[in-house]
Amino acid sequence: MSFPRRRIRPQHGVYALGALCFGLGLAHLVTEGEGIGTTLEAFVICAIALLVVATGYGLPNRPVSRSGKWRALRLAVSVAGSFALLAFAVWLIWVLEGDASEFTFLLAFATSLGSAVGVRGGLYAVEADERLGEARDLTKLLTINQRVLRHNLRNELTVALGTLDRVERRDHGPETDDDVRTARTHLERLLETTDRTREIVSIWNTDQREAFRLRTLLEERAEAVRAAYPEASIATEFDGDPRVRSHPALPTAIEEGIRNAVEHTPSDAAVTVTLRADRTGAAVVGIADTGAGIPQFNVDAIESPTETPLVHTQGLGLWIIYWTVETAGGTFELLENEPTGTVVRITLPTVEAS
Repeated sequence: MSFPRRRIRPQHGVYALGALCFGLGLAHLVTEGEGIGTTLEAFVICAIALLVVATGYGLPNRPVSRSGKWRALRLAVSVAGSFALLAFAVWLIWVLEGDASEFTFLLAFATSLGSAVGVRGGLYAVEADERLGEARDLTKLLTINQRVLRHNLRNELTVALGTLDRVERRDHGPETDDDVRTARTHLERLLETTDRTREIVSIWNTDQREAFRLRTLLEERAEAVRAAYPEASIATEFDGDPRVRSHPALPTAIEEGIRNAVEHTPSDAAVTVTLRADRTGAAVVGIADTGAGIPQFNVDAIESPTETPLVHTQGLGLWIIYWTVETAGGTFELLENEPTGTVVRITLPTVEAS
């Protein structure tokens, strides 16, 4: 007979911390004997312990990431331990002065108070830190969109409108057809730009996560790019089939990386898609090409804290990958390939198969 395995969650650690504090309160009541003073002291300790437990009960509903909740728990344990050490130091001073009483109360009260202050203060600190990070990301995202719209909209609309002006001023003929095609091309580019910026915003605004088998996903996306570019040479090297939980846009991001490598690689060159695990067990996806490499301004835009002024459609494709990986808790790197070309490296944390 097997029982379903329950995953340990941050609130379980907070419950354990609260139970420890409650146990210290009961231990104080038992060891110090009867008396109204001891009872009140134990009541205060247990009340603080219940506050810790109540914080754990409400933890799943707090607007903090899972990793942030674990960080808050570690802070709580650290603060509780610091308070306990402080209480022990105070007790040692009392011992040196000839008064060794009240050790259990001092230790239990300090530990409980430290736990309550640590878990609640830690949650507020982590939540504020995450909100600040989101605000920075949002600022960066809005900056990207603003510069894209300012740069691409102006350029594409200028060409398209100028072409249409020429159409209006001349009789219809072969040149008219050429101008119409030119206008259509630039308007389609503009439409692609707006679609990509909308997709980037959608990625950032979506909290939904999906589970993916990474090898299967890479095979499907590589095959889709092969179908779109029959002349392209796309090799695959897979080591294992890890399971990851990521943003629903992960297939789009992976295909974007492969497509970008194919589009900027000479026809006689090759693109290689690899999958392996690093030392920590995270899944590492590599998309390597032997082309001329990604323009440096796009690399600088990804790696810098703020977006650089020049942003084109290719750069937007890189931002789709960046934000998808960022929201999944992974990392996105652009590296130089040897002897020429670029390597897009995506590192994602893996999850256990259920």
